[in-house]
Amino acid sequence: MKRFFILTAILTVFGLTSCEKEPSKAIVGTWKAMKMEAAIAGINMTIDMAEKEMNMEFTFNADGTGSMLVETGGKSEKSTFEYSVNGNLLSLIEGDDTTGIPISFDKKTMVAEMSGEIFGLGSDTAKVKVYFEKK
Repeated sequence: MKRFFILTAILTVFGLTSCEKEPSKAIVGTWKAMKMEAAIAGINMTIDMAEKEMNMEFTFNADGTGSMLVETGGKSEKSTFEYSVNGNLLSLIEGDDTTGIPISFDKKTMVAEMSGEIFGLGSDTAKVKVYFEKK
């Protein structure tokens, strides 16, 4: 009976882990930014996107194409891109520019992390985490 229990537990663990989607498949869909945490030039801040009336959405299609929508201050900007996922690294490709972004998943949440020079601020100590929820 004890062996049966151990075997069942092991099979259950393998079954649960095999159901987890790989990042390359889990990313497909539309993701809405909910919160941003930033540490730039020694200043830490947390921004609730809804509270600041900001909307940022990424849509990742299964064919490796996607789009980004940013709405703030009554203005809207949309762009398209190609992407690939290798392990936990998301590569966004716009023309000749490729940006690598480490990502992680937790159920219906995706976290994208960026560091170094961000937003042209010239600070190599900048770190930003953006928390997305799948729509």
